[in-house]
Amino acid sequence: MPPFVRTNREEFDFPDYAGLPPVRYVLAAAPRSGSNMLARALWHTGQAGFADGYLTDTHVLDYFERWGFDTADPAELVTRYLRRLMTCRTSPNGVFGIKVHGGHLIGLEADLDDLLMSPRYIWLKRRDRVRQAISFALAHQTGVWIVDGVYVSISRTTSEPRYDYAEIRGHLSWLEREARMWDDYFASRSAVPHILFYEDLIADYGRAVHGCLRHLGVDSPGRLPDPGIQRQAGETTERWLEWFARDSARHGDAPAVMESSS
Repeated sequence: MPPFVRTNREEFDFPDYAGLPPVRYVLAAAPRSGSNMLARALWHTGQAGFADGYLTDTHVLDYFERWGFDTADPAELVTRYLRRLMTCRTSPNGVFGIKVHGGHLIGLEADLDDLLMSPRYIWLKRRDRVRQAISFALAHQTGVWIVDGVYVSISRTTSEPRYDYAEIRGHLSWLEREARMWDDYFASRSAVPHILFYEDLIADYGRAVHGCLRHLGVDSPGRLPDPGIQRQAGETTERWLEWFARDSARHGDAPAVMESSS
């Protein structure tokens, strides 16, 4: 059967890489933080592996089907899985990346830092979590999580979006929990991630991507290719922002705090 995710096909693999990649990194993120855009941007440079969401169910099922893995020992299985990924998803210069949401850490059978042997981290955050929560609600309702028109077909929405204050509040709470998960994760491991904000990625794409590549210790290409990801915010987002502010005041709920860059 065809893979759930087109880019999981062998045609998107790098040449087989033997041994442990010298540069291993985690793109730490949360839903609707721009992680697909950054992952594609880094991939298209040819210098930073392909940091896709390999811990999501759709990716895991694709690769287990492809490699015939069983599920006897969960801890051993995730180790075998990541090592096998390194053979085909490491760029020729020895860089392997994986995109991970905070929620993925909950059910992981082994410590991510141990699995990847003290990787480098890029933490992609978003200052405006209300916009992020609204984007989360829109994607959840419509089924449209990424629009690129090449590797993911531009399809019709599964349903028309409907404003729901409680749903947006729920997504906002989840995003705040995800941020705390990553805070705790980095603090407990004394890890210092390279922090990038979605808003800065949008404002100065070149500077943001070059900064990530410097953190990984790899050369930047002379010209950065376009990530090929379309932004999905529009009139609906702006309208829901107004309604959310109105309803927050009506319910007496505390406004979401904008995250600082410090």
